[in-house]
Amino acid sequence: MTYAAVIQEICDGAVIVIDGATGTELQRRGAPMHEGGAWCALATASHPDMLRQIHADYIRAGARVVTANTFATTREVLDPLGFGDRFEPLNRLAVELAVEARDATPHPDGPVLVAGSISHTRPTSDSAWPQLSNVEKFEADCTDMAAIHKAAGCDFIMAEMMGDAAYTPAVMRAARANDLPVWVGISAVRAEDGVLRTYTKDRVPLADVLAPIVAEGADVMGIMHSLPEVIPDALAMLRRHWSGPLLAYPDSLDRDEAGQETLSLENVIADAPFVTHCRAWRDEGVQVLGGCCGLTVSHIAALSRHLEREPAPA
Repeated sequence: MTYAAVIQEICDGAVIVIDGATGTELQRRGAPMHEGGAWCALATASHPDMLRQIHADYIRAGARVVTANTFATTREVLDPLGFGDRFEPLNRLAVELAVEARDATPHPDGPVLVAGSISHTRPTSDSAWPQLSNVEKFEADCTDMAAIHKAAGCDFIMAEMMGDAAYTPAVMRAARANDLPVWVGISAVRAEDGVLRTYTKDRVPLADVLAPIVAEGADVMGIMHSLPEVIPDALAMLRRHWSGPLLAYPDSLDRDEAGQETLSLENVIADAPFVTHCRAWRDEGVQVLGGCCGLTVSHIAALSRHLEREPAPA
């Protein structure tokens, strides 16, 4: 099996490069973003060729995982906006486009996986965190979503921008209910008091949520959609609970004075410092590296070139 081969590489000590951002890359290339809260979700249907090309570009840049454009296609995002009838077709098409790109774009280093992204996060600044009716309904919706992803050909679920102690395990259980492996990316911010906190609306200390998340089990866990400067301390905190393979893929978005993200792409980290961060994380044992919002094909290509020249220390 393709997934089994890649996860065995990781277990044997290989470092795997995954893709960079999908949503902000669609934005960068000119696809319209939905200002009412669906962000990049609708671009799957309006710009399928662009989305397929983004996945292919990441594979050519060295990515061994491409993530379907499903971060913002949960029922919890789509239903309140009047797009509930598009839940199944958007999720199915997003995965199919990633699969098509993967099948048409061979990678010289081995098989490429397609991940279905599921998050409890909403892509709007004022309601970006779990404000859902209940965990049971959310888990049932995520179970339906994972089933669509599996039928469309995804290899595993990438649980992204996690951090809520109840809703994160719900996503993980939804994957397992469909016999899909799950990787978990937790997001963190450093608050004004210096404490690492979750991205959830109540900004609970990151230390308080890790044990129940790790207890659910996964194949890979780590820190993502977090500033590069935050990731080392967050990884150290996660290591107190998790001894399995680690991932790290930062974002690079502007923040306003209150620390709130903006979708401006004017000050994205350059390729060289991004690679420097990834090298440090790799040297500390991280085996899955890539990028999140703001990071581009150029960043992934630069990282892949660096790892080819300088493989992980024995």
